[in-house]
Amino acid sequence: MAEPATFYTIANARYFPGLVALLNSLRLNGHAEELVVLDQGLTPQQRERLAPHATLVELPGEQAAHPTLLKPYPAELSPSGIVVLIDSDMIVTRPLTGPLADAAEGRIAVFSDHESSASRWFAEWEQEFALAAPPRRQRYVNAGFVAVSQERWPEFLARWRRACELVPAERYGGLPRFLPRRTVLERESLWCGDQDALNAILMSEIAEEAVALRPLHEQPDWLGEVEVVDAQTLRCRYRGGETSILHFSLAPKPWEPSGWRRATRNAYIELFPRVVLADDVALRLAPEELPPWLRDDSRARAARSGLRALWRGRDSAERIARASAQRLPSPLREPMLRLRDRLAERSST
Repeated sequence: MAEPATFYTIANARYFPGLVALLNSLRLNGHAEELVVLDQGLTPQQRERLAPHATLVELPGEQAAHPTLLKPYPAELSPSGIVVLIDSDMIVTRPLTGPLADAAEGRIAVFSDHESSASRWFAEWEQEFALAAPPRRQRYVNAGFVAVSQERWPEFLARWRRACELVPAERYGGLPRFLPRRTVLERESLWCGDQDALNAILMSEIAEEAVALRPLHEQPDWLGEVEVVDAQTLRCRYRGGETSILHFSLAPKPWEPSGWRRATRNAYIELFPRVVLADDVALRLAPEELPPWLRDDSRARAARSGLRALWRGRDSAERIARASAQRLPSPLREPMLRLRDRLAERSST
C-alpha cells in the first residue's frame, strides 16, 4: 500500500496571497492531500477562510523565530507517510508524481538551487552543524521543496530541525557592511539558514545516492524563460521539459505593495491571477485584494508589459556594467563590480 502524503508549509498575513496560490495550484493538479500550514501570524479572517481547505497549526514558542528556520517544523507533529515541505511562494504546474515516487522509494526528493549557487559549499559546516563527517561537494539544493518518507527516514526532520537551531540569528539573511547579496553568499557560510543546514546534512550524513535530485527543467532557474503552454491547466515548459513548480523566491513578493519592482512578465506572474481569481479554484480571492499589476484585466496586463520594458532597460545596464568592469584597471574594477552586483541584486528571479 502506497504511503499517503501530507503537504506542509508556513505562512503569515503577508504571505496569504501566495499561500492561496499554492493551495489552489495543488488542488487544480489533483492533489487532494492534506495541507498543513504553520500559522506564523495569519489574521483571524484569513484563518477562517483557510479553515475548510487546510489544517492550521501553531507551535508554542515559535512565533519569535524566523519562519525560514522553522522549515522542518513537522518534526514536532509526529508525522507519518510522505512528508512534503513546500514554500508558500510556489505554484505547482503539474502533478508531483515524480518527487512523491522518489520519496516512496526511500530517497529524499529535492530540486537544485539557482544555478548561480549550485556549487555552494563550506568546510566550516562540519563544525557549525556538528556533522558526523566532513561535507562532500555535490549540487547545492533548494529548501523550498523536500519530499521524504517518514518511515524510511524517521530522524531526518528532527536532525534538520536541530541543525537549524544552530544558526545564529545575526548570521542569517543579513547584508553586513552593505555588501551585495552575491558577495555575502560567497563569504557567509550560514547566510541561507535552513537551506545551508539541509545541504550540510545531505552532503555529510546522507549517502549521495539517497538524494533524488529532480531534473532542472522541473523547477526553473529563470522564470522569465518559462513558456506558459496552457494557462487553464497551468502547463508550462522550460528548456525542453515540463515544469512542476514555479518558485518566486527572494523579496519583495509580487503581491506586496513594493512588488512592482519585480513584477516583470514571467510565468509565475502570468499564472497568478488564474490560480487565485478563477471560478474553479478552491479558495478565491477578490481582485481588490491584489495590487493592480496582478489582476486579470487589460489594465493589469498593460501594467505588466510596461514594467517588463522598464526592467529590460535595467537588465541591459547590468550587462553593460559587467562587461565594462572586466576592461577597467584594478583600482577601478571593484567599484564597478559592486555596481554590477547591486543591479543584479534587484533583478527578477
